[in-house]
Amino acid sequence: MMFCLHCGANLLDDAVFCVKCGMKSAVASDDLREPSPMAMPDRCTVSMPHPVMMSSLGRMSSAQLIKLLTSLDEQFARIEAIEDGIRSAYGLMRRNKTEYDIGLACLLLAGLIGAGALLYGIVCEPWNHRAPISALIACAVGIIPLLVGLNQLRVFKHNVENVLPALYPAIATDERTIADIRKTMRPTLLLLPVSCRNGKANAYILQMLMCGRADDFNTAAGLWEEYDHCRRLEQLERDRIQETRKQTIVLAISALAQVSQAFEAKRQTRALQDLRNDLSIRH
Repeated sequence: MMFCLHCGANLLDDAVFCVKCGMKSAVASDDLREPSPMAMPDRCTVSMPHPVMMSSLGRMSSAQLIKLLTSLDEQFARIEAIEDGIRSAYGLMRRNKTEYDIGLACLLLAGLIGAGALLYGIVCEPWNHRAPISALIACAVGIIPLLVGLNQLRVFKHNVENVLPALYPAIATDERTIADIRKTMRPTLLLLPVSCRNGKANAYILQMLMCGRADDFNTAAGLWEEYDHCRRLEQLERDRIQETRKQTIVLAISALAQVSQAFEAKRQTRALQDLRNDLSIRH
């Protein structure tokens, strides 16, 4: 579902003209196409929204903007949910590989324990009656990693045979779904400035319009720009504090190392002085 750029009426996705005002829609308007990077001047470093886009958004009422951004927010939420599912699928793949590695490590540990117990029972003197008992205890302990390793390999085999074959097509389907949703959202996103074409910006602007802090899109977009700027500054400040802490820890470790070296040098100097005194006494 699209909206007319001039009157805000609902349009079909493939509509060329508005049925209410007769003006061209976003699909047919050449003014809504993003400028090519090759056509942009070299000195242009700030991406500014197209005047037609801003004027069309500026003519929309608060209710129309809320309806438009609510639809976008639902689509962004759907994309986020699908991406969470894809991340969970990749996490399952990584855990499956980890289970395989753990299984092999447990089997190797069980083999080492069993071999050590067998070797201990063979090379031990005949008069040591505790050798067989110790070997049996070691073998019993080695059964634990053996069972753990076999269970991990069983889970790995089950995932490879049953879970992963269905997981790859599901991921491909989800990625195609995300691409289709983004393709559907593109005509509407082209109405927004570049800095507002994401889920966080859309949700923030929608919240500002719904709570009454902004009556039009320009005011809401300005509030988002201020919020995003403050958020970036706070993130930079947190990164700077974290880097300062790391440097402080490095300096503390270096200072401790220098103190340790100073004590070691003092100890060696004292040892040399004692040796020199002993030599002087002997002579």
